[in-house]
Amino acid sequence: MTRMSPAPSVTPPERQEAVETVRSLVLPEDAPVRRIPSRPEEFRGADFDARFDFHTLVFDAVGSEDGRTVRLLCPALLNLREPMLAAGITALPSGRPCRAHHRLLDRHEEFLVEVEPGTQALEIDGPLGRYRVEVSPPRFDAFEGERVVLTLSKNNELVWLQDWARFYRDVHGATALLIYDNGSTRYGPEELLAALREVEGFRRVTVVQWPFRHGPPGYGSKRYWDSNFSQLGMFADARWRFLQRARSVLNCDLDELVLSRSGRSVFEATEASPAGVTSFYGDWVFGIEGMTRPLDEAAPARFTDYRHKLAPVVTYRYGLIPRYPMRCNPKWAVVPARCPPEAQWHTHTINGWWRARLVSRDFRFRHFREISTNWKYDRSERESFDPARHAEDELMARSFARVDWAR
Repeated sequence: MTRMSPAPSVTPPERQEAVETVRSLVLPEDAPVRRIPSRPEEFRGADFDARFDFHTLVFDAVGSEDGRTVRLLCPALLNLREPMLAAGITALPSGRPCRAHHRLLDRHEEFLVEVEPGTQALEIDGPLGRYRVEVSPPRFDAFEGERVVLTLSKNNELVWLQDWARFYRDVHGATALLIYDNGSTRYGPEELLAALREVEGFRRVTVVQWPFRHGPPGYGSKRYWDSNFSQLGMFADARWRFLQRARSVLNCDLDELVLSRSGRSVFEATEASPAGVTSFYGDWVFGIEGMTRPLDEAAPARFTDYRHKLAPVVTYRYGLIPRYPMRCNPKWAVVPARCPPEAQWHTHTINGWWRARLVSRDFRFRHFREISTNWKYDRSERESFDPARHAEDELMARSFARVDWAR
């Protein structure tokens, strides 16, 4: 049996909380020009238009600590790219014209605008019209030296957020939460912050209002992942506005809990690693008919209701190359100051950084199928127990035993 080390201690801190907004630039609904999807119509699906972001030009305009640059964080501009490149940019209040350097990334684009200290806003004037966007000052001081859990969330049960935070506090020693709320309608940011206030032991809790359309998923698991811009914009905003001086950062969704075979903190391991990055695969956790507490709208499912993960499945390509068809795509943790500035924080890896492709054997996350609002597809259907398919998860049970779920 693997010996679990004690949970990293967290000294009771003076807690700091905040609700933050972004300074975005969104074309009017009646604008004569809007973003045209790149995906062929036959692969869009019935709800594609309802999910697609036709109008956002800039998610946020993030200033630098020295006040000499503003980073415009944009979704993929597609047909709007040339008009944006042709636009003139003026710093306000000085009125001086600015030079801008454009960078094209996966489903994301950035303009690094040279400004003078004291710039409070930018005026963008070009073929799309004349617009003003305010500058968001960087808040690196808020998370300096913290071990931060980062996620994007919408309408998730508040008790899920609380349990998720408790797990990372007690099992991995997280000291800060940075949660981007993607336009929740069940509660507001202050109510979300109040729920997280009930979870003790964090020095910093920040909720960022992120009101953009998440975007349609791809066509199947592999094709046409080209139109979901919001999460990649969120990663860029978190990185360049809040987290440059964080001790380390963990990227995980609300339905994902990271386990360690050795009992080590994922933050500690990442900070001690040669490159300052740790990547790890995941396994699905299923509800089993007759063995898992029945789903009840009045009492939402909890992580501790579950005991079974999906048993590993290995197939071989050409009889030689192993494949793991049921394995969840990786997630990652990083020391922001050691991440190359040209690399892109992405959903399942850090693009453009080969070290992020090296996967840990110690860490593995559990992906809880029923901890979900079913926004992408219905995840509530249960399976009958099959010993060839489902396995009792002893590591998860031991990790749960380390958590104080009551505070």
